[in-house]
Amino acid sequence: MRAWFEHPLLAPLRAMAQPGSEPVWTGELYNMKLALHPAQFYAQGALVLLAVLYLVASLLGRWRNTRRVAPFAAVLMHAMQGEFAQVGASADAPPGLVWNGASDALLFCTGRRGVDTLHADFALARRQDPLYMVGSLLFDVFAMPTVPTALGDRLTLVLTLPAAEKRDGGVFAVVHKSALQRVHSARYDMRFARVADGEGVSAARGLNEQLAFASEAGDLTDRWLGEIGARGDAQRRRTGLVDALNASALPWFESLLWTDQPASRSDAESGVPSGCVERIELTLRLPTSRADAEACMPLVTAVLDMADALHLSATGRDRCMRLRPETVASLRRTRDEVDAAMREALGREEKDEQELARDAERRRAQKEKFDMLSPAEQARRKEVERKRALRKQQGQGSKMRRR
Repeated sequence: MRAWFEHPLLAPLRAMAQPGSEPVWTGELYNMKLALHPAQFYAQGALVLLAVLYLVASLLGRWRNTRRVAPFAAVLMHAMQGEFAQVGASADAPPGLVWNGASDALLFCTGRRGVDTLHADFALARRQDPLYMVGSLLFDVFAMPTVPTALGDRLTLVLTLPAAEKRDGGVFAVVHKSALQRVHSARYDMRFARVADGEGVSAARGLNEQLAFASEAGDLTDRWLGEIGARGDAQRRRTGLVDALNASALPWFESLLWTDQPASRSDAESGVPSGCVERIELTLRLPTSRADAEACMPLVTAVLDMADALHLSATGRDRCMRLRPETVASLRRTRDEVDAAMREALGREEKDEQELARDAERRRAQKEKFDMLSPAEQARRKEVERKRALRKQQGQGSKMRRR
């Protein structure tokens, strides 16, 4: 283990490291004699070495994150240039990712019929922070949380649909069964949908058995996945979504959501109205090779085709994704009830805050009035309050004894 330190070229360093060695530097500073012995700085040397190693590991982590994103980003940007008028944060600059630190990147696209904007969010592991990586690994091993802290690299495509178009609204999702519990517990909008993951349920609509779906209404499921059995084959051929989900992108697929509700409960509780933004969200485990990235492109294309189908149905030019009137009425009634309950909860919170503010103001006024009294009067009032509290305590004790 110490053979490297005994090399002849390191003899001067070994001599300086001996406790009784001659100092490598002597001098005076403000009439104080100083001498530098390297043997006295083992701790400082170890800290410098650790800092250098941490810096090198951080730089390697940044480089690795960049390399992992590059294949899919290149394939996605090439594909989106044929779909959107603008790919990238600026129309005047070449397409590229916008990085937020070393573990988050974004690709922005806009300028397409049926889609206001597309955000491709790359959420990578924090490899630039070795301490966090080690800590999260130890936490997952020993604490065994329901949702691991180290989830790996994810890509989420968020298609924001035009707000001017009138759609029926709703929540529908197709989720890989390995991620079903995490997605269902993490998202507020998934509480509107009922999960169907029983045996044979997915196969009845042509889906792979590794996938489950959640829907707010049966009519929504029929529009997205077709009806059960042969009756839904025509709808499945028309949308092409089921074939894309079962194809080469399945190993990387995690979830597909169509929703008009906030993703987090905090957004809902802050007063964000229901149905304000309809969007389609596709989440994949990030492919790390160009071949795997190209295998995922048919699914991305199918999701864009679904956005087109929603656009055509919303503008009255097609009925492919149009819901039945009773389904639309049920969805609207649910949203009205949720909005009313949310407004009632917010009203109670505001009322409680106002009551607390009034109590604080009343206590402040009483304290100011008390401070203006003479010391004798203050002492007298304190004694009165003490006796009153004592009588109250004695009365409570007698009631307990009678019981």
